[in-house]
Amino acid sequence: MVRSAATRNAIFLFIAVFFLSAITVLFTMEFRFLKKIMTNYEESIRQIAINQTNYFLRDLEAVTERAARELARQDEKSTALDRLTTLDPRITGAWIIDDSGAVISGTSRETLKPEKKWVPRGTKTLILGVDKDQTGQMTVTAATPFRNNWLVLAYRAAGFQEEMTFNFLNTACKVAVFGPNNYPVVWPFEKEALSHFSHHEGRLLVDGVWHEVSFAKVGEPPWSLFFFFPENNLNIYRTITIMFLLLALYCCLYQFLVELWRVNSALSYFENVDFAIFNYLNEGVIITNNAGRIVFANKAAHEIFSEKKKSLKGTPLKEILGHIGDAQSGAKTYGTLTFQISDRRFEAIHAPLVKKGKVLGAITVIGSGAQEKTCFNVLSRLIETLPMAVIYIDRHHKVAQANLLARCYWGTLEPGLSIDGVDPELAGFIYRNIGSRTIKPVKLTSSNTTAEVVYVYDEEGNYSGALVLVTTPPEVNSVL
Repeated sequence: MVRSAATRNAIFLFIAVFFLSAITVLFTMEFRFLKKIMTNYEESIRQIAINQTNYFLRDLEAVTERAARELARQDEKSTALDRLTTLDPRITGAWIIDDSGAVISGTSRETLKPEKKWVPRGTKTLILGVDKDQTGQMTVTAATPFRNNWLVLAYRAAGFQEEMTFNFLNTACKVAVFGPNNYPVVWPFEKEALSHFSHHEGRLLVDGVWHEVSFAKVGEPPWSLFFFFPENNLNIYRTITIMFLLLALYCCLYQFLVELWRVNSALSYFENVDFAIFNYLNEGVIITNNAGRIVFANKAAHEIFSEKKKSLKGTPLKEILGHIGDAQSGAKTYGTLTFQISDRRFEAIHAPLVKKGKVLGAITVIGSGAQEKTCFNVLSRLIETLPMAVIYIDRHHKVAQANLLARCYWGTLEPGLSIDGVDPELAGFIYRNIGSRTIKPVKLTSSNTTAEVVYVYDEEGNYSGALVLVTTPPEVNSVL
């Protein structure tokens, strides 16, 4: 069984809709999968930095508490404080202070004295703050309760800084660490960027690259960790891609539904035309869509086929005119034909409706055998209403019908005028393609005209003429 063009289009569109739907779903799932991977990666980076900072702070607290226990076993506190600096290579100084922050005793080679703002509170070990010592090295100060006073130790932070910088050197994420007093312990960018950084902004511009900023708190009092991830615009790309896919899917789905439901697209050929005027004609007028089903029939057509059908709308044209429609090759057959109902003989003209290079359906004009000329006149009147230039050329290659637009473009197109005298290039194209069963587009270089030629054949397959539909009119100068 040979499939019609409409069926093939519907199958093709169904396949396109299926693949577009599958691609859209796959892209959506892929984007979600990539987003999840990136989120997990970023979260793992954050967790590594948090764990590393937390370990550093807990280690300082543990060393400070161990130093307090060592100091408690010593009798001479002044010399014992000096010996505490050998307990851990990071210790640069040790002091005993009271609750007001006043220094009771300290190391003989002290490099940093606690300030009043570092007065400890509570009964547990604390990380007091971050500052630079007299040599310019960054130190972290920790305090732990000691015999109704406080033992305060100063630690070098250089090891922690180097470790944080090295661990995140080759990652997309950059990490900054700030102490309890918002003092920068680790800063991954140039110093100039630090002056533009606000702890409350969600974005930071560094070297022309925008970074997304997130933060976390560690310890008590809390240290602030800031994470800088370069913006990848994945969400924007995902939105644009999915929107384009959905738009393409919508267009294909709409066209598929049009083909599937056999929408009466043939009616759109007669835009701004009141179909009631066809009811005043004595000839039958039938308009069919690409599926061969009737979408409009006037009163005369209903009277002609009243014995077969009470209502013609939705009826396949083959059902009332069996030898009209698809040929065995699957191509549409157009032209003149005769048929008989009871004792009455009728003549009909079957022609395609073409708009913007697409066949929307067909029109059939029916009259009695004695009124063949009237049928052509009716078809001529219909051609006059079309919004494009139309010329019908008979089998003898002479102009049979031409509407007003065609006469405006080519001048006088009197019936019987040879097409060779109108446009030799068009005439040559028609001669070369006689026998074609499809719409043939042509570009006429002499007048810069684009047209489509539909060849018409009678019921026996003999050439009856050609219908020329101008899609792009010729230039005025070339016509004049």
